[in-house]
Amino acid sequence: TRKDCDDIPAGSILVDDPVLQYLRTQPGDKAGSKLVCVAEESHALRSVFPTINKTGVVELLLDGGSQIVSMSKEVAQQLGICWDPSIVIHMQSANRQLDKTLGLAKNMPFRFGDIPIYLQVHIIRNPAYKVLLGRPFYAITESEIKNAKDRGQLITLTNPNTGR
Repeated sequence: TRKDCDDIPAGSILVDDPVLQYLRTQPGDKAGSKLVCVAEESHALRSVFPTINKTGVVELLLDGGSQIVSMSKEVAQQLGICWDPSIVIHMQSANRQLDKTLGLAKNMPFRFGDIPIYLQVHIIRNPAYKVLLGRPFYAITESEIKNAKDRGQLITLTNPNTGR
């Protein structure tokens, strides 16, 4: 309206709201009469609870953006897991700090229901999680993930040894 423009200097370029611009292009509708779905500002992390090393059930975070499967030293010790300290990698955290892993636990058994999976697990000192399942988990299980608007998630895993 003219009243909204009183404080704008002459010669200024005004840019309209892009959503309103879009809505005005829709046939037969007035601007603002269509509902536009938008994402929430955050969602909870996804976790699963498999049995690890035939010893205990631990909460694992799913992270398809991680290149590795990793576990805290504390959890590894609680579950009686041994690792090879000669196999280490240098990891860069979000704050660009470089940290060396403590070693690699080879062929660690994880059981998701009736599906056994053997993963290579990097042991890390004091991470912000217990266990993080990265891309190697997604690849070996050929996992399919279906997210729902109600925050639900369905994960389908394939047993790598039987193909079922």
